[in-house]
Amino acid sequence: MNWREPKRWRDALLGAGLLLGVAACTWQGIKPEGEATRHLYISGDAVHVSDDRIAEIAAPYLDASFFEVDLEGLQAKLGNLAWLREVKVSRHWPDGVVVRVSEHEPVALWGERGVLAKDGQVFTPSAQTRPTGLVQLDGPDTAGLKVYNRYRKLAKTLAAHDVELASLTLDARGSWSAQLGDGLELRLGRDDIDARVQRFVRYALGDEQARSRLAEAGYIDLRYSDGFAVGGTRAATGNQEKGDEQAA
Repeated sequence: MNWREPKRWRDALLGAGLLLGVAACTWQGIKPEGEATRHLYISGDAVHVSDDRIAEIAAPYLDASFFEVDLEGLQAKLGNLAWLREVKVSRHWPDGVVVRVSEHEPVALWGERGVLAKDGQVFTPSAQTRPTGLVQLDGPDTAGLKVYNRYRKLAKTLAAHDVELASLTLDARGSWSAQLGDGLELRLGRDDIDARVQRFVRYALGDEQARSRLAEAGYIDLRYSDGFAVGGTRAATGNQEKGDEQAA
């Protein structure tokens, strides 16, 4: 089977292009002798899924007559590509198939292998295409937007005091924990999160002496009604025990 590299159209020009019959991708030799050449039209701005990859997946489905192409099957197959948020497949008279794709917009890393999209969906791309430089979030997959919105609010509060929020986690019991850019862990619990964060900002970040004393601490436990506890060392933040706590 011989094929030429597909040419991508902009969505805004797709309608006009289809009316003019301009082929974005020409497939030759995939039908029996004597039948017309089949065309594949690709529309969208996918960055992590190439036209070549879409064409490769579509090839077996195009080896059929115009009305016998399995559009639903092709759409489902392309929908299995992790980076694609939406796929629409349709016929283009007289001998073509149109594939319209849109990609997820990543806003955060999720768990060990996942990525959180702008619309709250969690997807799992290959390790090679998983982005870098995004904040690390985690929680139940159904709580993506909840965690992201909490992160944005908390990050804004901390940034006002020159503190970076590196990660935020919501566990299965509904308890929140965060890690700052310097490795300090904040144990926020399930309730009164905003009040607890403000207590941390006022008494831990707002006092230079208190802030310097936290330089080597592993975590701050804010799950108290009238204070917080400090424990551990920065090098062992992930393995603290309650017995290490000392009242602040």
